[in-house]
Parts: sequence; structure tokens; C-alpha cells
Amino acid sequence: MNYIWYPLMEAIQADYDTTKINYRVCDKLFFEQWEDETIRIEARAHHISPLLEYLPIALYDPDNNVKLEDKLARVDVNPYHRFTSIFTNILHPDRHDHNDLIVCDIMTHMLAHIDRICGMCRHDFRILIVINEIEKGCYGDSREVFSLFSTLEKRALAEGLIMLYNTYNSLRSLDTLFNVILTDFEVRLRDNVEVVFYNPYGFDEREDKMLKFIIKLFLPIDFPYVIHWQYTYGSVDCDESMMLERFVF
Repeated sequence: MNYIWYPLMEAIQADYDTTKINYRVCDKLFFEQWEDETIRIEARAHHISPLLEYLPIALYDPDNNVKLEDKLARVDVNPYHRFTSIFTNILHPDRHDHNDLIVCDIMTHMLAHIDRICGMCRHDFRILIVINEIEKGCYGDSREVFSLFSTLEKRALAEGLIMLYNTYNSLRSLDTLFNVILTDFEVRLRDNVEVVFYNPYGFDEREDKMLKFIIKLFLPIDFPYVIHWQYTYGSVDCDESMMLERFVF
């Protein structure tokens, strides 16, 4: 079953402005007067189903060539699937107010956000609290760097912090985190005294800021660490890494 919060979640995960989603729920025509001329305004939802609350564009565009902004520019929904009592009076056939289009869009946005909140568990609320605290500067003046992370990466970062608070294991939390964020990096503990962060590619300023932000949050104060870009310590069992000038001493 597809619900009206599907497009909302798709927009949030893609860091797309949810206010640009245009829900189309009306099932009638409107007429407006413009310079003594009556103009017919098409307000019908083009793609609706009596079985589905929201009909994904993939069902009638299997190649999925439509961009996200185009998919969300007009989201056709069936208002009578769950919200008959809400929309019956607004969509009454005797009403011909063009403002009903705007009202229906606003109400559907509100209902979708309510659906999203109702579907959240206690863990989701904890994640939102951690994200909100970081954005407020509770973890130091790091809001500018935090903005470099995507919505999903911020969520992963918050989950990593919650895991750290529950397990007190920085390395385990970091290892789990780097499966989602900065996936090119490897995290290793050298001689049980130093954490090594290794990226096989060249230096990247944005990733460097993100990495140092993560280190500040997860590693204990003054815990020794080193960051290697492209080259790292040579390994006896790896001849390529033992070549002259191919590794860091």
C-alpha cells in the first residue's frame, strides 16, 4: 500500500525542499473569470487509483526517467482513501472555489507530516534530538561543518553517537559509522596506541573537514590518531606498499 508520506520521505532523504511538493487531490474542474472571460482550470488528479492513496510515478513510467523535482511537482493522491471526512466538504461538487486547490495541498502536507511523526519510534526521536543538539552548537562550534553532511549522513552520525553512549566503544562506533559516511576511509588501531584513518585517494578538503568533525565527536580527548591520504604504512605481505616513496614512515 502506498501512502501520502512516501513522496515526503523521498524528498527528505534527497535533501529536497518538502514545501515544493505539490499534492493534487481535487477531482473536479474550476472556472475563473479573467478579463470578462471565463477560463476553465483543469484540477483533476491525472493518476489516481481506488486502491492506492498515492500512485508512484514508477507504475506508469517504468523507465524512471523523471527527475525528482518533476515527480514531486505534481503528486496525485486519492483523498477518499483515508481522509473522506476531511475532504468531503472541501471537494463538494457545488463548490467552485479555486482556492480549494491550495487548501487541499496544505492539508495533505500536514497529514503527511503527521503520518511521518506517528510512524516514528523512540529511537527515531532520540536521533532527531541529537541532530538538533548538534545544529544548536551543543557539541561545540561545529554547525558549519555539520551542514556538509546529507540528511541520511546526519542520521547515521546521530545513531553512531547513540551507540557510543550505550557501548562506550569508540572504535566500534567509528567502524560502523564509516560503513555509511566517508566509505573510502579505513579505520585501524596501530599497536593499540594510535588510530589510523586511511583514504587510498588524494586529499579532499571537504572530506578532511568532515573526518576531523567525526574524530572530535567520537575519539577521547588527546587520543592519538593519524590521517593518511593515498599512501600509508607499508605492509610486509604487500609488496606494492613496500616500494620506495610509496608509503609513510
